[in-house]
Amino acid sequence: MMKIAVCDDEPTMCEQMAEMAAQILGQWDRPFEMIRCLDPHLLLERIQDLDLLFLDIQMPGLDGVSFAKILRERGSDCLVIFVTVLEDHMLDAFEVEAFDYLCKPVDKDRLERTLQRVIKRWERINGKSLFIQTRNWSRNVKIHDIYYCEVIDRKIYLHTKSGVVEYYGRLKETQEQLGPSFVKCHRSYLVNLEYLQEYRGGSVILENGERLPVSRQQQQILLDGMMRYMK
Repeated sequence: MMKIAVCDDEPTMCEQMAEMAAQILGQWDRPFEMIRCLDPHLLLERIQDLDLLFLDIQMPGLDGVSFAKILRERGSDCLVIFVTVLEDHMLDAFEVEAFDYLCKPVDKDRLERTLQRVIKRWERINGKSLFIQTRNWSRNVKIHDIYYCEVIDRKIYLHTKSGVVEYYGRLKETQEQLGPSFVKCHRSYLVNLEYLQEYRGGSVILENGERLPVSRQQQQILLDGMMRYMK
């Protein structure tokens, strides 16, 4: 179920936005939970649970851009859609990785197209998992939650947002299961390009601050993979 919040300090605008989004999702028979909020401070404790946030920019106390920066600093990958009368904050929207930027009054057809893209992204992120089975336990790990994979003495270490998962396996087989967003940067590492922030000096730096080595043999493969991923 997709968890959605609408945050706007104007009660009428907040309700209209929530009703319009709910009507569109209802027509598509999409299960969702909708939260209406007039004060962004009240959402601070729930941001890790949200999948989608419609966010006004001009709000007293804590404006929408500042709230989105807090959201990113706390590691949330919630999709943010700014809904505002202002057109001069698009650069700020890109800085906080906003998914879209809608101007009031919101056109229903425009919102419908945006929600179609939201659903595709949400399904891609939440629909794929790596199933791990050993003699003693089995587990599903969301592929989106994996920063990188490491192999040491035939043991695979998945470095995820919630910790490290370890099991015996082969890196080649793991790469086939994880898909094209994972590229081998070293004989011992697979890096998730979704979290690759920078490549320099024979290393890649991830969004969580970790640094992985890049071997000479894998350098061009990594660069080619980065180009394909960006396209």
